[in-house]
Amino acid sequence: MANATKKLAEKSGLQPSVIDMDGFPAADFSRYKRILIITSTWGEGEMPDNAADLWDETCSTNPSLSGVNYSVCAIGDTSYDEYCQAGIDWDNKFQELGATKVVDLQTCDVDYEPEWKTWVDKVIPAMASIQITVSVDEPEVPEVEEKPVAKEKPAAKSGWSAKNPYPTKITECYVLNGEGSRKETRHIVFALGDSGMDYKVGDALGVVPENPPLTVDLLIEKAGWAQDHIVHTHAGERTLWEALKKDYEIHRVNKKFVKSLKDKVSSNGLRIKVSLVERFRESVSSNGSILSGGDSVMQAELLPSIPGDDPLERAENLANDADALEDYIWSRDYVDVFNDFSVNYTPEEFIDLLDKLKPRLYSIASSHDAHPGYVELTVGIVRYSHHGRDRGGLCTIYMADEVEVGKTDVGVFMSPTKSFVLPEDTSTDIIMVGPGTGIAPFRAFMEQRVHDGGEGKNWLFFGDQSSKTEFYYKDTIESWLDEGHLYKFTTAWSRDQEEKIYVQHRLKEHGAEVWEWFERGAYFYICGDKQYMAKDVHRALIEIAIEHGGMSNEDATHFIEKVMMKEQKRYLRDVY
Repeated sequence: MANATKKLAEKSGLQPSVIDMDGFPAADFSRYKRILIITSTWGEGEMPDNAADLWDETCSTNPSLSGVNYSVCAIGDTSYDEYCQAGIDWDNKFQELGATKVVDLQTCDVDYEPEWKTWVDKVIPAMASIQITVSVDEPEVPEVEEKPVAKEKPAAKSGWSAKNPYPTKITECYVLNGEGSRKETRHIVFALGDSGMDYKVGDALGVVPENPPLTVDLLIEKAGWAQDHIVHTHAGERTLWEALKKDYEIHRVNKKFVKSLKDKVSSNGLRIKVSLVERFRESVSSNGSILSGGDSVMQAELLPSIPGDDPLERAENLANDADALEDYIWSRDYVDVFNDFSVNYTPEEFIDLLDKLKPRLYSIASSHDAHPGYVELTVGIVRYSHHGRDRGGLCTIYMADEVEVGKTDVGVFMSPTKSFVLPEDTSTDIIMVGPGTGIAPFRAFMEQRVHDGGEGKNWLFFGDQSSKTEFYYKDTIESWLDEGHLYKFTTAWSRDQEEKIYVQHRLKEHGAEVWEWFERGAYFYICGDKQYMAKDVHRALIEIAIEHGGMSNEDATHFIEKVMMKEQKRYLRDVY
């Protein structure tokens, strides 16, 4: 988006530069008179990793931005509470520091291009119209020392994207787990055919899923609609059935729809007039028992309902209580809601409240040099049961159950990375930590390192529940070891012994050697779970720096988080 904005700005006579927030000093903001900020939001309203340091520095130093003209384009996902919060925070901060807002904050949902285009069509002419006197010390783009990274292959001008995915077929889809495993992990191969798409190791593949036909059938039946009813969607004119299968997210209910229930739900009639309640109270004896006789006894069916029992009260509570809403939507789809509430929506009303179907991104598990014409994935298939129905991860179930190998067309596109890449110098050592399906990019890394040659050593940390059932790519890994391509392979099987062991424990056990590799300039990579594993591994690295680097906790944290991750860019993560 930033590069596309730059090209459009150049056509208007401006001379813009695209600068990564990572490494940019907050003090330099005031030296620029025109600033456009484009940022995504991570997690629950957090700054992206490469913007966190600049944000912290800006908030702590509060530089005066008088004379700076700015605008912000914020990218987010409306399914999250803190929608576009990082961009909102930058917008508020620049105002607070005295900058002049040229165009109002633009928020962009997952399908960001229409909103971005609206913003850029306004902001570029507005910026171009600002007259600025250039002084002799007009700032140059700050030079940021770049560590050697892998040479990126030029992106093929294929035109395939999330909006225009390449229709291809899965050629292989087989289970990697051993018999008796509690998990289902598959190796899935897509043909690239005549797409013209290329990729490098570290990139991700976007896969466009479809909703399960049974879920679509149930939803239409519960809502009382006709499958062949014609609706107009962002993808054009379709039958309702086709639109719900291919165009919208229906596997999990969104907040916007649940909040709309209060306007559709009717009370069950159990709300009682105050006068009736007073008559009931008067008929209760002093010891709390209900008096018998005459019309002073309230019939059981007229007793007030338990709080929340009334559907209208329940819908209003969901609309007004953020925690209750979060709990409700966590395990429900739209079929569940129609089971819970008796409501009537027209098909048009309903689809207006839905989110557009989003592609899913998967770390690529192959090197294109090793597998020309194909792209391969390592995918954990998600299956579970809620509210009496079997369910699963939308895209993983689609690939595992609905797509027929060699027959069904599946839309795909490449999502390139600029950061999660191999060192350009093939003599550089690398340490890779990828438990579970986190091994995917490191299978690709190893294939590329074998193809490229070089003297750099490779050390892989891998783990899962059991070596008997989750030793993915065992034969390949053993051949890498036998042939000397994989210098060291360290495993952590959490359930093969009484005490659970994870990759962070193995890292600390080998802490002295890990530190020696760091001192020799080794790169460190991690892929997998962001919420727990990545945090535990991160802490293990700090503890290794303390124990084997002789650092204080403060210095060790600075070395891992600032020096290795930010300055040297040799601590790289692909976490989710």
